[in-house]
Amino acid sequence: MLKQESKNHHFVPQFLLRPWEVEPRPGQRDLRGYWWDQTRIALACKVRGVRSFCFQIDLLTLRDHPLGRDAIERIFFGPIDTKGAAAQDVLMRQGPNELSGDQRCDFARLLLSLEARRPLVVNRLRTMLRDHLASELDADPEIRAAMVEQGISEPASSYLEKQHGSLLEDSALTIVQNLVENPEIGGQLINAHWGVRRLDDLDGSLVLSDRPLIRIHGYDKPGANWVLPMNPHAAFVACNDQANLAKLMGLSGQRFVKAVNVSSAAQAERFVFCADQSHEQWLNTHLRPKG
Repeated sequence: MLKQESKNHHFVPQFLLRPWEVEPRPGQRDLRGYWWDQTRIALACKVRGVRSFCFQIDLLTLRDHPLGRDAIERIFFGPIDTKGAAAQDVLMRQGPNELSGDQRCDFARLLLSLEARRPLVVNRLRTMLRDHLASELDADPEIRAAMVEQGISEPASSYLEKQHGSLLEDSALTIVQNLVENPEIGGQLINAHWGVRRLDDLDGSLVLSDRPLIRIHGYDKPGANWVLPMNPHAAFVACNDQANLAKLMGLSGQRFVKAVNVSSAAQAERFVFCADQSHEQWLNTHLRPKG
């Protein structure tokens, strides 16, 4: 019997959101998600538990699969999140030098998965690649000849969809796994120089967006940097160039916080999370549409 299929596919793992929870009263933990409300022309705030953020119904749901329609999230992304969380725990407690080779790979896969499962990316895979696969099938002369021999006059893509359901869309969607397992990008990140930047209370605090991974420059460029806020007072940093890592680690705490927070707000899909309500005025400025 198949396991219960999930419907709400979280594109940001809940363990990454929890450090930004606040406890307004004993036993109640809430996340404060800020966004710019275009209707009210004002900063808005949604206060809910972590399960109420960063998900999309049926985001990664396949139309048909022997292991269940939610196989991509449950079987592929589930272990990535579990192992990535364990690696992050070691990073936070002991630093990157204490990671095993496997743990370093686990954390790198987690980071790559954060971009691969963004709704924008997944929806493009569903539509653009499905259409591309259909065009390739319909234009293949050998396939067309074989279908004519069988007395089938309709396009190959239409015939396959009728016979096998949403086969092309499912095939396109499974490519999201290849984005995470890309050896070229993954190898570059694994071999980069890693660090954890810790902050004092006087430095201010980090925010987190619903697109949490910050990447500056192309992955294969000497100036490539990756930053992931892990809690309001610590961030993972990786740089292809060791000198860039030293520079980021050597920035004053306040300058580091400002640079990371500006990047987080600029790339947010919708929400920015913060544990400190004093950020509201700053968010009002940085989430307001320009122009």
